[in-house]
Amino acid sequence: MAKLARWNPLKEMLDLRDDFDRFIDRFFSKEFDLWEGPRAIDVDIYEDAENIVIKAEIPGVNKEDISVSLTDDTVTISGKKAEEKKIEKENYYRKEIRTGSFSRSFTLPCAVDREKVKATYKNGILEIVLPKAEKEKAKEIKIEVE
Repeated sequence: MAKLARWNPLKEMLDLRDDFDRFIDRFFSKEFDLWEGPRAIDVDIYEDAENIVIKAEIPGVNKEDISVSLTDDTVTISGKKAEEKKIEKENYYRKEIRTGSFSRSFTLPCAVDREKVKATYKNGILEIVLPKAEKEKAKEIKIEVE
């Protein structure tokens, strides 16, 4: 005797949603070469009374492969993450670890003292401390009124 299965009116909708989710995951996964190019780095930028501080997540990159430059009111962080070992592309099931170059630039909200800028890189976090430039003190000028 055949068993009857209880009909669930939402089952087809749930199956369709699952199929769509799998499609989107595959399409937007980093397995495809569509997304190759400079990778983005995540940063936090904040200020306190004396400094502007930039913290950037750059895991897996050697300190020697990171460059920080300061021009006018812009800080640029760039570098390259090398691929560790050459593995044939067809042997991958998933490839989400990004390699290649990266670069991001940020406009500073105020003038900084270029001579005192310090950067440290530890545990995949680059921290750049940019001391704010001292504001010129107001200068009193005597003006003779005739």
